[in-house]
Amino acid sequence: MISIFNFSINLLIVVCLFIYFIFITIDFNLKNIEYFLILIIVFNSFNKIYIWSNFRVFIKKDLNKIFREILFNVSFTKLNIIILSTLIPIYMLIQKDILVVDILIEKASFLLVSFFALIGFYLEFFILEVTKIDD
Repeated sequence: MISIFNFSINLLIVVCLFIYFIFITIDFNLKNIEYFLILIIVFNSFNKIYIWSNFRVFIKKDLNKIFREILFNVSFTKLNIIILSTLIPIYMLIQKDILVVDILIEKASFLLVSFFALIGFYLEFFILEVTKIDD
């Protein structure tokens, strides 16, 4: 049940980021979507912390030895997920007016943010496995 809820929230974030990208591409700016995205991303971060602290997390795919030892250990993958699917979108949404000087740069930036969120989504749901911790 928790994994379906977590999957749904993450999928909603990726879809909303893509919709936001489409809206800024057609020069249709909605401040409410920005606030909704920030709110749901923060909620999702607390949900991830809860799941990772109460369930056992391990890598379910057998990757080659170098990637398994260096890049895809559980802690590094968790850090990647937090950065890609939480910190980058929140930072970009909050700092958008200060960081972006051109509409083309804004569109490219949100395309990258959507791409990074998609990578974080893939890492969390297709690389990591979450199981209940036995006390």
